[in-house]
Amino acid sequence: MRKRVFSTFALAMLFGAFTMTSCSSDDKGTDNGGEDKGTNKVEWKYIIGASASKTNLLLTTNDLKSGDISAKGNGLAALGTTIFTYGGNRAYVFEYRQGDPSGMQSWLLRPDGNLNKQTTVDLPTREEFITNFGKYMIATTGGVKLTSGERAQAFNFVDGNTGGINFTSYINVENIAEKGEYANFAGLENIGNNRFVMAIEPFKITKDDKEDNTSTYRSRVWLAVFKFNENETDVNKRVQLEKVVKDDRMSFAVARYRSSRISTIASGSDGFVYVFSPNAMLGKDKPSFSPIPSSVLRFNTKTLEFDKNYQYDIESLSGGHKVHKVYALANNKFLLNMNADIAIAWNSLSTPYNKLAIFDGTTGEFKWVEGLPSAENIKVAQAPFVDGSDVYLPVTAESKSFVYTLDLATAKVTKGLEVKDLADGSIGTIGKINIDK
Repeated sequence: MRKRVFSTFALAMLFGAFTMTSCSSDDKGTDNGGEDKGTNKVEWKYIIGASASKTNLLLTTNDLKSGDISAKGNGLAALGTTIFTYGGNRAYVFEYRQGDPSGMQSWLLRPDGNLNKQTTVDLPTREEFITNFGKYMIATTGGVKLTSGERAQAFNFVDGNTGGINFTSYINVENIAEKGEYANFAGLENIGNNRFVMAIEPFKITKDDKEDNTSTYRSRVWLAVFKFNENETDVNKRVQLEKVVKDDRMSFAVARYRSSRISTIASGSDGFVYVFSPNAMLGKDKPSFSPIPSSVLRFNTKTLEFDKNYQYDIESLSGGHKVHKVYALANNKFLLNMNADIAIAWNSLSTPYNKLAIFDGTTGEFKWVEGLPSAENIKVAQAPFVDGSDVYLPVTAESKSFVYTLDLATAKVTKGLEVKDLADGSIGTIGKINIDK
């Protein structure tokens, strides 16, 4: 793990520079995000991220269910292909890098149907998990080491309406869940009342990188509950770890793709946070992290405790497959991206994923998604996009990229918009914004 050390003085200088950058980087000439050439006044657009060879693009359209759009001559170059939206009229793209810093861009939609880039800002840390939180967007990452020597988690608070960074809080992650261990975090869910939760991936605190840092607590799951107080003058006290909630009915709720942490928690429409354990294998020909199968519990956002009467064995329901990614849909249902091969489920490039299923958090019903190419032929299955009663799945498979419409009742998909001319690239995620009035 790369160490990143920040001094208080350096951070203060950086944040001052960021504020000036965000106020001044207003690009009036950015346009041509899709097939609309500005001849008709529009009210809204879907934004689709895509990579065409080594170029990241933002494309726009008003129809995800039919037709096609080409990356040739269309789209705007962007820092990434994952779309976040704020306030209904602003789109954000965050750059992910293995090192620091990373970048962030925000975009508005003009009445002529073209995207207008508003801000481009450097962030002091790479960003792994992002969510809307009141007037802010929280962008957070771990693996930070402060000048005091402590491991920490960085929380960047971005003004959702301007794209500027207001402040960054750093939270110590050592000895917070178990003594002698430190926490990596994944997932980021806003639970209201100025609180948010993240799942913990545990590691032993060791003297050096040569020691085995595998956690002693293999059959335990943790959620960290954070409380936000904007009135605190010390920015590092604005985010406080309120409590760590634990349960011994399954292992931790964080997945991995090599060094990247992946969220396996999501908020249901019933107000609970659903917490899934991947329980991945420790390596080729090695056992799973815990003897307890890949499972799901739920967290009560009112009592701030796990529901002791709720648990489902996902491995049993799926015939032996493990959870790899989790996304909230509608009607208290979740899209599960599962390991495709029950014998290959560890953190490596060779591990096949993209076998998709729908899990009903209320009834415990599990259904495989039907109508997609076979999992071994899917290059990427991106996060779903929910627009009212419609659920869209962006998928690249067999050298083609389509947006599929998912029927939640039947778990069947219908092929829709094709995104063409991506060469060896792939489709990203989808967002929707209204014109800036």
